[in-house]
Amino acid sequence: SLYDSTTLESRKEELERQAAAEREVLQGICDRLHAGRVKAAEPFSKAVESMVRSLELERAVFATEVIQGQVSPSGSDSVRFLFSASGMNPVDVAKCASGGELSRLMLCLKAMMARFVNMPTLIFDEIDSGVSGSTADKMGGMICSMGEDMQVFAITHLPQVAAKGKAHYLVEKEYDVLGSRPTSSVRPLQGEERIMEIARMLSGSQVTAAAIENAKALLSER
Repeated sequence: SLYDSTTLESRKEELERQAAAEREVLQGICDRLHAGRVKAAEPFSKAVESMVRSLELERAVFATEVIQGQVSPSGSDSVRFLFSASGMNPVDVAKCASGGELSRLMLCLKAMMARFVNMPTLIFDEIDSGVSGSTADKMGGMICSMGEDMQVFAITHLPQVAAKGKAHYLVEKEYDVLGSRPTSSVRPLQGEERIMEIARMLSGSQVTAAAIENAKALLSER
């Protein structure tokens, strides 16, 4: 009927006004969020850059690019991380960083997140892949310092990192007599067992006297 048509048209106009008002509110929220991200981008980038440089990438440059675009559940921004290990012409980190550089960047970003999100537990699954030597030692120190404010589990194959922890657990996989069904177990290492495991990580299947002394030295540096 004509009455029903008029009522529907009036209802449509009312809903359109409500939708326009809500879009305006949403755009205002997105604009404020964008302004906050732009303001935080430079100090955030400088903090990450400083942390990365402390992990033996002395010339590294890290920047955050915030670009406003279409509205999404996380606002109206797309964010890109730009990086250069040499300090020249930073580009999208996914296009330029090596495995070891990505590991260091990820650790620094996780450390920043942990500082502000108040996570009770953080688990690193070989975040130190692609690094070794003194860099691994420094990454282990950074992971250990994060453990002062939260519980941190670090799965690693690097003795420099394993030696930093207050507790050391060994994950072992065994097979049944037919060799078809694997069983994984976890057990804590203490005292001499821990020294020998660190030494094994240093030297391989043949544990040498030099590796044992090196393991003792690493554990004494905690």
